[in-house]
Amino acid sequence: MKKIILIVVAFSLIAGCKKKKTEDNQTNTIPPTILTPQAPVFSFNIPSDADGVLIASQIPHEFTNLYVTQLGQASAFFYTQPGNFAYVDAGTVTCNDSVVVKQSSGSYYFGGKPINGQPISGINYGSGSTWTVTGSASVPSFTFTNTSFPTTAALTSSTLISKTNPYTATFSGAANADSVVVMLSGDSTNLQKKTVVRTAGQCNFTAAEIGAVKKHGSTNNPFINFVAYRIQANAVSTKKYYIVSSISSSYMVNIY
Repeated sequence: MKKIILIVVAFSLIAGCKKKKTEDNQTNTIPPTILTPQAPVFSFNIPSDADGVLIASQIPHEFTNLYVTQLGQASAFFYTQPGNFAYVDAGTVTCNDSVVVKQSSGSYYFGGKPINGQPISGINYGSGSTWTVTGSASVPSFTFTNTSFPTTAALTSSTLISKTNPYTATFSGAANADSVVVMLSGDSTNLQKKTVVRTAGQCNFTAAEIGAVKKHGSTNNPFINFVAYRIQANAVSTKKYYIVSSISSSYMVNIY
């Protein structure tokens, strides 16, 4: 709390034009600025009653020789309470055989190391994921196993897209997923992101949405990205943690 002592000198005229000087020592208390911790930014929606989120993810990593590996990663976020995103300690957190390291921010993260020539790098989610949290004074200990990891959503519609017409991105796969996030991105800041149920197998974009992702006259190719994910609730004591399994895929498209 910051204190500023202000010395206020007041002059007042009294009868007979007699001048009297008074000094008032005042201590003004300025309340501190309280910043509400912001929720981490995810590509998918997390229920508002979450005490924490644990995410097992696979993302494609492309090497300079154009070889692509699926990179298994893990991250975890434990909150003071739902809606208060100040992170609390959860003890030791592991996902499958990897320790998810606590970061300076208070969250947990394991990035894995991409290995050229290997179809899977980092954490292998071929048999699903098992989370183990030893717990702390703020977080109860628990173990959670998910054996049904989503499969990749594969683009089946054309990669040639007219910016003056609507476009329907269709996809196959995404087995074991609840929903699929479909993102159309380019060199403009206008990322188009929509979430559809897996069984829909498609996502519609208007001509205006398509045209907004590419700068005028740009020769850069935009991308369509899919994130197939499954969210499961895990209630432990009075807390509720959401376990997310996700897999991403990316496709270069041409908007003309």
